[in-house]
Amino acid sequence: MNRRTFPPPAAFYVLPSIVFSLVLSIDCIAGADPPSGIQPLEQLPHARALFTDASIRALLTSADQELFLNELDKQPPDWDQLHDRPGEELGTKLFDFNRQRDAAREGHPLLSQRVAFWWSGVLGEYHEAHRGFTVVMGPELTRTTWGLVRFKPLQWPNEMVAIPSAAWLLTLRDRHAKGEPVEIEILFTGTLIPWESIIYAFSHDGTKQGLIMPVVQVDGVRYFLRSVAD
Repeated sequence: MNRRTFPPPAAFYVLPSIVFSLVLSIDCIAGADPPSGIQPLEQLPHARALFTDASIRALLTSADQELFLNELDKQPPDWDQLHDRPGEELGTKLFDFNRQRDAAREGHPLLSQRVAFWWSGVLGEYHEAHRGFTVVMGPELTRTTWGLVRFKPLQWPNEMVAIPSAAWLLTLRDRHAKGEPVEIEILFTGTLIPWESIIYAFSHDGTKQGLIMPVVQVDGVRYFLRSVAD
């Protein structure tokens, strides 16, 4: 799988319960119950046959994401023109640009299209009650011709636990006991929020790269064990 170009550092990983509290006010506006985050830990299929629902638009690779952005927003921003110039109010150009793009995509059919995207994760503490592991996770950044894409999920599950099969359970518990990290893939599904579906910004890594953040109201989550060769 080639969509990952920037594996998130350990500092990016955050417990879902912490992040959930930060976006609780936004979630309350949405008014929907969060999806269940207690799910099986699956094996990633080699054929990438991840979906049986044809209504889900997979945004798993840079090519997927570029095509989607082209359909939704037509053309990438001129990032150089969006930088603040000396004497200009901080962030004004980006703010105005985002409002213009929000208005231009109002009513677009892709705003009601279910999409799927990846975040990265590792298995956390073992929970005997669920016979599974808590999930510690962080975003994936993908380089595209538009800029860096980083999905921003809203409406986190209240509890996120990955439950391995009986055949994997002893092996994974043994690895956890030895302090070996077990990396997983987290597949979120949902729809873009209509009032601020794509946020354009700049990265904070010192390079000021263009950053594109699709904001997705999450309606489902799945966990996949990342293979050693991935």
